[in-house]
Amino acid sequence: MGTKRTEAKATSFERFAPELRPVRTAGLTEHFVRQLKDSILRGIIKPGERFPPERDLAAMLKVSRSSLRQALKALQVMGVLEVTQGSGTYLAKSAEAVLREPPDLLVPLRGISFAELYEARRAMEAEAAASVALRATAADVEMLEGELARMRAHLESLRAFVNHDMAFHRQVAAASGNSIFIWFIELAQKVLTKGQIVHSHSINLRDLVADHEKIVGAVRQGDAERARRETLNHLTRARAYAEQQGHVELRVFSPTGTR
Repeated sequence: MGTKRTEAKATSFERFAPELRPVRTAGLTEHFVRQLKDSILRGIIKPGERFPPERDLAAMLKVSRSSLRQALKALQVMGVLEVTQGSGTYLAKSAEAVLREPPDLLVPLRGISFAELYEARRAMEAEAAASVALRATAADVEMLEGELARMRAHLESLRAFVNHDMAFHRQVAAASGNSIFIWFIELAQKVLTKGQIVHSHSINLRDLVADHEKIVGAVRQGDAERARRETLNHLTRARAYAEQQGHVELRVFSPTGTR
């Protein structure tokens, strides 16, 4: 098996290398994504295949390794790349589906960090929860309780738990009646799914269930302020995950617009 995979890596490198062209450092990730998308759609490189080493990629693109590293990190966040410690960087199985999304939906391409996205997520989801507390029907509450019950039932199955956790948040957005909340939460989940699974390894899933129970309780009582507060408390746990990762500093802007 090891020999076969080594041969596949070499073949992928040989096919992919001629496809790469120099790009500007400004907008590096977007340029690189366009080349990558074109190569995937033409079958030059396939999911599961290994990328050339970072040093070689930087030389082909004629950019610094530090600039390339940020672009690769963005692609990893998006779910296009998977990094295996001690082995290398591989094209993820989900790469083609992700890259088929309209360019304007690929948030990390503009250099947005984990921390920025989580901060926006906290603001949007808190308001969505407050809206649900004011507008939820009995059917909405029943659906939220259903996802909560499924989370409780999958405490021993991390991926299933995360799937129901995400479904809960999508249901909150749907029940809010605000299409912007729905759009944003679906987008954030596409970008952060893998990180949520990693994050969930580091915390007690029962604590997450308790967080969701408090949100549902506030919605059931029609208490918008409490729903907002409980959602913020819950997503603070997610923010803590973001701050433990690389390249997640919030970029601070002064009133004049300079950094």
